Amino acid sequence: MTSEQNNEIRNYLLAKKLPVDLMMEVEDHFVSQINELQVEKKISFDDAFNATIISWYDDLKLFWEGSWSQENTSTLIKKSTKQKMFFILKKSAVVAVISYVVMLLCYFLLPFEVFRISFGVLISLIMIFPLIIYIKEKKYFDLPKQYKNIRLSAYQDMVVAFFIFPMSSGWLFRFVLEMNDGFLDVNFMKGIVANFLFAFFFFFEAAIIICQQKYLEIIKKIIPYLQENFKISN
Repeated sequence: MTSEQNNEIRNYLLAKKLPVDLMMEVEDHFVSQINELQVEKKISFDDAFNATIISWYDDLKLFWEGSWSQENTSTLIKKSTKQKMFFILKKSAVVAVISYVVMLLCYFLLPFEVFRISFGVLISLIMIFPLIIYIKEKKYFDLPKQYKNIRLSAYQDMVVAFFIFPMSSGWLFRFVLEMNDGFLDVNFMKGIVANFLFAFFFFFEAAIIICQQKYLEIIKKIIPYLQENFKISN
């Protein structure tokens, strides 16, 4: 297959608004399917390409689903995004449950003042850690700015969305400083609320870190493809 033919396939997939990480996978399928059709049916590239487009029509067809987003999307993009989101939420839930159980064990086993100090330090570290990752890997998080006309991955949107929460979580410091020995007592409404808030905090922070790690994993994988096939935006 010539470079012009590869470009034709790529431009078609770009028109379908596929993020680059998903486009790389679909492009491989397109190339394989076209090559197979050319060999089996002894047809030209154009005929094989058109046949492949037809076979993928339902998956790649752009449409507006009537949601708050005004952007047209496809069944394939929606399915891929949901799979990524489900993976993050599932893994975050596991981490949150483990963190919450460890918090309860420390609460019941340690003297309260020791627990308060240790817990305050832990909360601070959990909140700062995503920022440390961002600063350390800033060149990768800034990469979408260099390719403004294309989406690199669904993870880039999730990173931005999840990263908003820590910026508004200062209330946790005040809560930790002011909490009393019975702050997790579920016999009182305040205890129920405190248990829920900390479980939610663990879940959301886990989601931020997991999303960051998946984003970095994908971005580092697609960089050679980006450099080979796309120009940096002005």
